[in-house]
Amino acid sequence: MASSTFKSIAVFGGNGFLGHKICEIGIRNNYNVTSFSRKGEPPQSVIHQPWVSKVNWEKADIFNPKTYGHKLKDFNSVVHSIGLLFENLNYKSSINTNFNILNDLQNLTNSFSGSNPMEKAGYKLTYESLQKDSAVILANAFIENQKESPRNYVYISADKNPPIIPKNYIVTKREAEFELSCKRELNTIIMRPGAMYDETHEGNLTKRDILMRGLRFGVGLKNCTIGNSIGFVNDLVRPVVSTEQVANTIFKKLQEEDSKGVVKLEEIVKN
Repeated sequence: MASSTFKSIAVFGGNGFLGHKICEIGIRNNYNVTSFSRKGEPPQSVIHQPWVSKVNWEKADIFNPKTYGHKLKDFNSVVHSIGLLFENLNYKSSINTNFNILNDLQNLTNSFSGSNPMEKAGYKLTYESLQKDSAVILANAFIENQKESPRNYVYISADKNPPIIPKNYIVTKREAEFELSCKRELNTIIMRPGAMYDETHEGNLTKRDILMRGLRFGVGLKNCTIGNSIGFVNDLVRPVVSTEQVANTIFKKLQEEDSKGVVKLEEIVKN
C-alpha cells in the first residue's frame, strides 16, 4: 500500500460542525482528505480558511453506495460524522443563529414534532436511519471496496444522552456501536464525545456559543467546588470538549497500530 494512500482519509459529513474540523486537522496532519456530503461543498463559515482548498469536496448520498463505494478503495481510514439531535432538522438552522428567547422556545417545541424538511427532498431521516443504518451501509461499502488492511473506521457516537433529547438518540448510537464492533474486517474506533464547542468559531455569537459557554461554566464551577469526589454529580455534569480535541484524538488513534474500541470522553478531554 502506497504511503500516500495510507495517509488518506474519507470524512462522511465533512462539512458538518465536527466534520469540517476533522478535515482541517487531517490537513494539518498531512493527510489527503476527502469530504463526502450531500452538497459536496465546505461550510460557508470556513470558506476563506487556507486549509479548505486542500480538501477534496465531493457529493455523495450515504444511503446509496453507488455514489461513493468505488472511491473507498483509495482510503484506509473512513469517518462517519453524521448525526442529529432531533429528528426534525429545523433545530440546525436555529441553533447557529442569533439569540432570541421567544423564537428559540418556539423552535425547540417544533423540534419535537412536525414534518422533517428533508423529507421534501425524498429523505426520511430518523435517528435509526441516519445514526445506525447509514453507518452500517458505509461500513459494508468500505469492506467491499477496500481490499487491503488496515481498514480504520471511525464512528462518532456520544458520551451520554443529552438532557431533553429523546432517548432513541443514544439508543441508536449504541446499536450502531454494537453492529460495527461485530465487523471483524474493520478496526472500528468509537468516539464518545460529550457536548462540543468550536474554539475557533468566527463571527457573531450564536445560540450554540451561549449554550456551550453556560455548560463550560457549570463544569468549571463543579470542578472548583466539589471536584470529582461525588460520583453521581460526575455522571450528571460531564466535561465539555472542543471539536479540535475530538479531531486531534481521532488522528492520534489512527496513528496507533491496530487501534480500535471505545474512546471515552475522559480520554478525549486530555487532548
